[in-house]
Amino acid sequence: MLDAKVVNWMMQSSININEVYREMEFDLIRSMVFPKYKPVLDILHSYYSRHKIPPSYDVMKTLLDREGDDPDVAEYIKNQVCAGNEIGFYLDDIKERYNKYLIENLMKKASDVEEEEDSVQDFNDELKKVISKTERLYRRDVFSEGDIADSVKDRISQYKYTVENPEQIMGFLSGYQELDDYTWGVKNSEMLVIGGASSSGKSLLMMNMAVNAWLGSNIPSEGITGYDDGKNILFISLEMSKKQLEQRIDANVANIRHRSLARGQLTGQEEDRWTKCLKSQEGHNKKFYILDMPRGTTMGEIEAKYETILGVFRPDAIFIDYLQLMKPTIGASGTDWLDVGKVSEELHEFCRKKDLPVVTAAQRKAVQKKKSGKKIDDVNLEDLGRSKMIGDNAAIVLIIGNREDEDLREDMEIHVVKNRDGAKGKVSLKKVFDKSRIEIFPDDWAEDMGDENAI
Repeated sequence: MLDAKVVNWMMQSSININEVYREMEFDLIRSMVFPKYKPVLDILHSYYSRHKIPPSYDVMKTLLDREGDDPDVAEYIKNQVCAGNEIGFYLDDIKERYNKYLIENLMKKASDVEEEEDSVQDFNDELKKVISKTERLYRRDVFSEGDIADSVKDRISQYKYTVENPEQIMGFLSGYQELDDYTWGVKNSEMLVIGGASSSGKSLLMMNMAVNAWLGSNIPSEGITGYDDGKNILFISLEMSKKQLEQRIDANVANIRHRSLARGQLTGQEEDRWTKCLKSQEGHNKKFYILDMPRGTTMGEIEAKYETILGVFRPDAIFIDYLQLMKPTIGASGTDWLDVGKVSEELHEFCRKKDLPVVTAAQRKAVQKKKSGKKIDDVNLEDLGRSKMIGDNAAIVLIIGNREDEDLREDMEIHVVKNRDGAKGKVSLKKVFDKSRIEIFPDDWAEDMGDENAI
């Protein structure tokens, strides 16, 4: 009866469908209801996706009959009337029923575990799935609530504290002052997304931000060390190995050519700088923890790993390279734009739940062209990964420009296309790709076209 009541509510209007979908995603609802209601839900979801309204019961019966399913189920649902002040109660009951089913099923699997390694691994995989499903069941948790009048004194106190301690409300800084002036840092619970075309330097820009935050005021290549204003960084790479990323970080921090480091062709002077850089890393009091995970990793798997890392240290910021290489925790649709949108939603929920700043990257759409064949770099929020959901979930979105002859240009144009707490704008930084660096331009800079920045 619970299932029929919920489906009856959804059949009443598109508003009701949206209300249920805000509570739970379709694939989760489908897995929770009894088998005889699944064909009805499938038809309802498909019809609503095409026509933006639910079908009538007569249409539902016809479609069920065409699919070879029992049309009498629709008549039974029609008679199980659900009122607006009842739907929350029935949804909660279905959640609890499904939660108990997951627990009972897990206990059965636990009792079947044998000593073989494969059997234990299968159970561990099942345990991860159950944890993820349980979190999705109750993901509508309220982050905070209360009457606005009750917090007046708190807000006055917070403002006075901000006046006296302006640096305390800043997020972690990217190390690029002009960019930080726009954002005032990436704050806890915020997600920053860097969009860029292939080989545009989006992963490198993200790595530079991570290194700058980790080092703080320290500049090991110039012998400036001893400051403790850096941040603890967790860098999750789904694209490069730990070894490859470490080489790029070494080249960046020591200000030496990455290619020479990778090939063992450093000059004596470069080797000295590199050695000093390594020594400073050993003495630095902040962690740069690299997590090399496979493509197709889910947010649920990352969160599980994050919880184990808390036993070692607590990250101040998390970087994930990058969105399109991840998959939704549950309910992958096989449609790339929808899946990457779900991943961005899960990532946003993660950074809010853990109260952490998260930085990630996403591919841009292909550049449009005029009839003459000349590139038009039409920068906008819709460029991200062919999914509007990415921009919707981010607090800050940066788009790397992709102009004509971009690989020959010395400057990197960074467009601030979304900035929840500030203005939009554009920043230019200097490409020093051969040293895995992106730098601030000197005051006397003038653009010099060349091929040294081709990736």
